[in-house]
Amino acid sequence: MSIKNFLDVTGIDLIPYAIGLSKFTSNAPFEPTQLSAIREKVKSLDSKKLDEALNYSKELLDEESSRGEKAESKAYNLIGVTGISAAFITGISSLLPKDTQVSFSFFLITLLIFYLLIVISLTLTVLLASRAVMVRNYAYPDIADVFQMGPKSLKESKTDRLATYMYCYAKNCQTHNIKISYLIGAQLWFRNSIIIFLILALILISTFLGKTTNNTNSITSATPTTTSQIQSNVQFTQTTSPLPSASILTNTIKPTETLTPIPTITSSATETLATTTTSQ
Repeated sequence: MSIKNFLDVTGIDLIPYAIGLSKFTSNAPFEPTQLSAIREKVKSLDSKKLDEALNYSKELLDEESSRGEKAESKAYNLIGVTGISAAFITGISSLLPKDTQVSFSFFLITLLIFYLLIVISLTLTVLLASRAVMVRNYAYPDIADVFQMGPKSLKESKTDRLATYMYCYAKNCQTHNIKISYLIGAQLWFRNSIIIFLILALILISTFLGKTTNNTNSITSATPTTTSQIQSNVQFTQTTSPLPSASILTNTIKPTETLTPIPTITSSATETLATTTTSQ
């Protein structure tokens, strides 16, 4: 791609036209373009051909007027859409990272460059669209020509009207070509702003997704550590609290149990038992 093609595609060569350093020009659709010269050209037509030429030139003039109205309407719409886009882009600035650790990072500088390019593109769009609206070098048939029809013949009157239609068509065609040239430039720079904004949006989305993934990974890695700490604390608590031994439980006397007294053998009973044995 040559440099000229690159400038045409990107619209950089339209910057002088947007700021008023250069102006678009348009060639005439036919020659001659002077009213007197056109009158001399059509003077030789007969009455039937004059009628046909009048109808044809009137249709062309109406179509050219409609073309100019459509171009101007698109320019106004583009100015309105650009204003809405500018307000939206201003709101997007709140999404730019404000962390002091990345204040001078390459990433933040890249975001600022893209943001500045969007602002410049929208500004050039408004300037070019405004200049398209300001182009108003039109020509219309003059109603005062009716008063000049009195001393003239019908053929001369038709000849003058045909010359006026052709002159207005040529003048308006040049004006509308200039208007559409500015409009095409405005649409080109609006397209540039949309493309740059999409690139900026992709960068911001990828950044947010990366931050979300990092936060999720940090939470996931922190959870097992907390669980292991809790388990170690529980195990330590169970180890430092031993159960009582079986011997202690066996020798323990419950308060509810009663002891059976052992009978005592007295001396009188012993003597009685001995006497009984001797007598036998």
